[in-house]
Amino acid sequence: MSKQIKVTKQAKPAAKVNVDNARKVWLAGLGAFSIVQKQGAELFENMVNEGKSFQTRSEKLARKVSGEIQTVVSKRMKPVEARLQAVRREAEARVEQGVGRVLSYAGIPSKADVDALISRVDALSRQLRAAR
Repeated sequence: MSKQIKVTKQAKPAAKVNVDNARKVWLAGLGAFSIVQKQGAELFENMVNEGKSFQTRSEKLARKVSGEIQTVVSKRMKPVEARLQAVRREAEARVEQGVGRVLSYAGIPSKADVDALISRVDALSRQLRAAR
């Protein structure tokens, strides 16, 4: 018993289709490269111009927002600044009082005492001149 082996034809058209498709993909890639090479400089310039335009728009928006923020912050800071100045004046007055007390305990006259003394000396000098 012998079997007969039938020789079947190999499907050459499918292999040819794969080769054709691969060649088309290769040619499409070359075409894309060629287009980019031709139009690359123009595309690059367009992107640069668009970047400049975007930067200008962004800067304008940033300035606008910055101005608005400064306005809001300054409005909200005015009461805080006023309160800080009041606290500073109060602290200065307390320090002056404390220093004045310490100086008076030490027997050192205050500025007011010196000013009063100068006024008295001036008055006495005037009286002496008038008496002569």
